[in-house]
Amino acid sequence: MQTTPYHPQMQDMLAAVTDATLTGGSVDRVLKQYNLPRQEVATFLTLITLLHRTIVGVKPSSRFAQRLKQDLMGAPRMGVLTRIRYLPPRVQIAAGVALVAGFLLLARRRLLADARAEGVREIEPAT
Repeated sequence: MQTTPYHPQMQDMLAAVTDATLTGGSVDRVLKQYNLPRQEVATFLTLITLLHRTIVGVKPSSRFAQRLKQDLMGAPRMGVLTRIRYLPPRVQIAAGVALVAGFLLLARRRLLADARAEGVREIEPAT
C-alpha cells in the first residue's frame, strides 16, 4: 500500500484555492503565489467547483444542537426514569413504595372530602 507524504504547503495551497473559489477571488493569484501551473491543480479546481455547487448549507434543528452540545460536554441526559433506573434496587423499591403511598393518601383525602360533602347535604333541612 502506497501512502502519500504529508505536504503542509499543498494543504495550504488547496485551502487558499478553496477560499478564493468560494469568495470569488482570483485563483490565478493564489497559484502564482505558490508557483504552480494551472494544469497541475486543474482536477482539484474542478472538484472544488463541483463541491461548491453541490453542497448546500443546512441549519441544524435546536434539538440536534442541544443534544450535540450535551454529547460534547459530557453531560448525561437524565430524565426522572433514567435517574431512578441507576439507583440501587433497595432505593428503587423504596421510591416505588413512597410513590404508591403518596398516591393512596391523595386518593383517600379526596374520597373523604367527597364523603363529608355528601354528609353535609344530608343534614341540611329541606325547605
